[in-house]
Amino acid sequence: MFVVLILCAVFDQDIRPWEGGIATSVVTEFENLDGHGHGSKIEAVSMLPSLLCLFPWRGGLDYKLFAAKLRCMNGFVSLTRDRDTGRVYPDPVDGRCRIQYSPSVFDQKHALEGLIGSAKIAYISGAKESHTTYQGVPPFIRPTASDTPDEGINNVAFQEWIKKFRHDDLLSIEQSFFVSAHQMGTCRMGATAKTSVVDPTGKVWGTEGLYIADASVFPSSSGVNPMVTNMAISDWTSRNLAKEMAKAQKAGKSRL
Repeated sequence: MFVVLILCAVFDQDIRPWEGGIATSVVTEFENLDGHGHGSKIEAVSMLPSLLCLFPWRGGLDYKLFAAKLRCMNGFVSLTRDRDTGRVYPDPVDGRCRIQYSPSVFDQKHALEGLIGSAKIAYISGAKESHTTYQGVPPFIRPTASDTPDEGINNVAFQEWIKKFRHDDLLSIEQSFFVSAHQMGTCRMGATAKTSVVDPTGKVWGTEGLYIADASVFPSSSGVNPMVTNMAISDWTSRNLAKEMAKAQKAGKSRL
């Protein structure tokens, strides 16, 4: 799964961010913060008006003024490859499927580093405002040149704003609108029924005719957008399924 935080930067010029290609840029500087492949990628995000609904609500007037700036905005998304997992389990009362997941402090810190990196990119690019989905910290409003000398990301006001993100009291899901994307690993593939849900061919252990071919068979989070991997898994699983169907047909058994 990816833990997602978003930053919208407001510029002076007319950008019209809803036009053109989406997800056309990526920053990988923060993707390996622990030395084991866990961290955040920064990507350009599709700036449709509905995206603004993800940001903290601070009143009707504030939202109207914020939405009016959309044509001058650019968006950044911090996609964090999580290390710590949740679980899927049957409800002990009625047996319904239940999901339990909260980003750990370890993964939240990586998400915040990606968000801070996005803010630095926006600041250097000339953004006059930075709004985030992190509720605990207000938007950053760039001081005017007459207020204080601009020293790049070393600007005192900007550095004070960043410090608020790294305050331990703010590392909680209650202070933010964390979003999850590309859920993976709930039916992971493996070599034994004890440690996995499906075998290396995509077949569910102990169940004839049941195959799974999506991101749920990933053994862990991929760390990249999983579309191509999903296509490869589907191709692999379908080929295995076709072989099993051919064997059954030759043996005179019913089709799967």
